[in-house]
Amino acid sequence: MMRGVIALCGVLLVVGCASVSREDCVAGDWAGIGARDGAAGRVGDVQFDRHVQACARVDVTPDRTSWAQGYEAGLRHYCTARVGLREGEAGRPYRGVCPAASEDTFLRGHDLGRSAWQQERRINALEQEINALGRASAGLGDDDAARRQWAANQSEVSILRLQILAAQAELARIRREIRAFRATL
Repeated sequence: MMRGVIALCGVLLVVGCASVSREDCVAGDWAGIGARDGAAGRVGDVQFDRHVQACARVDVTPDRTSWAQGYEAGLRHYCTARVGLREGEAGRPYRGVCPAASEDTFLRGHDLGRSAWQQERRINALEQEINALGRASAGLGDDDAARRQWAANQSEVSILRLQILAAQAELARIRREIRAFRATL
């Protein structure tokens, strides 16, 4: 029974890692697959190598020329300020895939979106610290040492709340900048 579960997990792992399905390999729409890869901002050589490996299982060799033409078309859709902003706001890293002619445009959006994402993460981390200090304070006893620790925790909470206010102000500034940026798109 256990061997069967392990074998099934192994099969699912291999299938789950495939870059394209068996049907995609056989259908051979390499321009379409390349366009999809480019539009998703995937790293070209790495992604194509994954396709080669996936299709080798069904004795199909991907057409690199067709795939590359589709990939370039997909990058034209990906390497825009609008997509850069969306990718940055989602916290996704830039993988250096945009051609030099469109990279600056993409990065303007990406950097702005990434700044908002980072501020949101900072606020969440500070709130978690406050919650942890609250839990720690709730478990303190009633002696002098416990009261001193409670006071120290409350002081730390006050500092963290000020840091949250500063981060929220910075996030509001970034969001205003994003609104102005979107208005130009």
